[in-house]
Amino acid sequence: MRQIKNLAYIHDLGGTKTTDGRVIKNNMLFRSALLNEISEESVDYLADTCHIKHIIDLRTNEERKHKPEDFVSRRIEYHPIPLVTEENNPAVTKENRIQILNDLVNGEGGMRGHIYRLYRAIIGSDMAIEGYRQIFKILLNNKDGGVLFHCTQGKDRTGIVMMLILSALGVSRETIMKIYLSFNNRARLKRTAYFIGMNIRFSLKKAIALNDTLTARKKYLNVVFDEIDTKFNGIDEYLKNQIGLTKEDISSLKQIYLQ
Repeated sequence: MRQIKNLAYIHDLGGTKTTDGRVIKNNMLFRSALLNEISEESVDYLADTCHIKHIIDLRTNEERKHKPEDFVSRRIEYHPIPLVTEENNPAVTKENRIQILNDLVNGEGGMRGHIYRLYRAIIGSDMAIEGYRQIFKILLNNKDGGVLFHCTQGKDRTGIVMMLILSALGVSRETIMKIYLSFNNRARLKRTAYFIGMNIRFSLKKAIALNDTLTARKKYLNVVFDEIDTKFNGIDEYLKNQIGLTKEDISSLKQIYLQ
């Protein structure tokens, strides 16, 4: 896929192998960062070349208010489905980002403690589970094009949605973790520049905290796997009892997205 200007990250999950030897079709499942700065030409590219029919925006209402992307609905069906509240994930602006960073650094467990709590909320809250039901309904009703899902960076909420979708399709945890961690291959130089700049301007503590928010770590996703295993009796039970997917639904998902 060509690089789309002003889109920090996009990943076609096509080619991902399942445990039974099948693979995800190309141009069917995409994850990305937010789309608010892409051009109308890029929207046309997503619709016409990538064949994307649905965009699922996982950000909060306040995040979408500050960085709207409703314009994509000109060509692609747009679904705002927030998974957490503003309290769990406050909208970051130029005016408040340092204050938010201060609050999270000085909160219980520091930045990583916040991320662990956020991940638990993304998998366990009633709001998130209702969001997953809506997402899988879109996936099941989609017959002739791709689905793109995203949050702000394309790492946390997007990473967990990706994990649930790939799990439903029969992808192993090992493969899911590798794909989740592959997020770190993007913008390494930019993350290093942010780290150095934050360290020089503020402190090493804040630089480390910012880097924690910009990096996918194995322990983050393992928090979700542990929650699923200990509180929900494993991923199969979670998909069935929390999201409501039947055996027929799983079979339909595999028919739509695998080859």
